[in-house]
Amino acid sequence: IHDARPILIKAIGVYALVRIIFDVFGISANVAYAVMILGTLSMVVGVFLAIAQWDLKRLLAYHSISQIGYVMLGIGLGGRLIATGGSASVAGLAIVGGLFHMVNHAVFKSLLFLTAGAVEYSAGTRQLENMGGLRRRMPVTAATSLVASMSIAGVPPFNGFFSKLMIILACVYSGYYGFAVWAVIVSIMTLASFMKVQKYAFFGALGEKWRSLREVPFSMGLPMVLLAVLCAGMSLLAVPAAREVVLDPAARSLVERGRYVVNVLGEDVVELSLEAGLTGEVEAAFEHHNAGEPEQTVLAARAAAEPAEAVRGAGPEGTACAE
Repeated sequence: IHDARPILIKAIGVYALVRIIFDVFGISANVAYAVMILGTLSMVVGVFLAIAQWDLKRLLAYHSISQIGYVMLGIGLGGRLIATGGSASVAGLAIVGGLFHMVNHAVFKSLLFLTAGAVEYSAGTRQLENMGGLRRRMPVTAATSLVASMSIAGVPPFNGFFSKLMIILACVYSGYYGFAVWAVIVSIMTLASFMKVQKYAFFGALGEKWRSLREVPFSMGLPMVLLAVLCAGMSLLAVPAAREVVLDPAARSLVERGRYVVNVLGEDVVELSLEAGLTGEVEAAFEHHNAGEPEQTVLAARAAAEPAEAVRGAGPEGTACAE
């Protein structure tokens, strides 16, 4: 049985990488364009490697490489538009699309690996050419696998369609037509790859050796059903009212470095900074933040945070010495 936790860990890792690029090094036009190119390469190479696989779990692993490419393309495009003074609304659309697809990927890829694990649990094989007709004996696994396949391929009305659409539209609106074309091509190839999975694993004639096959236990089937419902339900996050509440704040948090740094420092660090006699640094951080100067906010906040952390580690005696 496949453990779906690495999918979530991967999503967290990607978000951490994006945070480092935006908040530590600072996004620039060249760095953002490099992220876009690497993301597109990841999309293309991953799907070409996946479509040739007959081992079900290996096929899914290569598709993970491909789908993370969409995330990097969307976030890279948004960063480049911000760095070059492009349309703020299109940049927001690209970043929201990238973050949305990252969350969607955690859902539909977890479901795909769970269904693959269910097939291996019951049939004892991961080789697609050895399967066939399993939907007759494993209807829940087959139905949820189909939902996840449509989601990762970007077929409406499932969640993967809307996040991919946001990224592709952002590419078109900003004039990066080549990236949009590759995103569409990869999505079509992804659909072809998962139609192969459906044909060889669940459709077709049921082999004689699978006549006695049974569906997985309820404890395994329930998580698959819940994730399948999420694949459909999360499409509602693309509705403007839901997007403004859930997705847009996440994108703003990523872009507004100053606000993020000040929020991360927290009130306790500010208080310690004041106790350590760092009033000027704290005031400078908030002044730059209020003036919309994220880079200066970061520098001033670091100047206030580092001595404050030293004060925190030293305790009351350290505070007294600092005073």
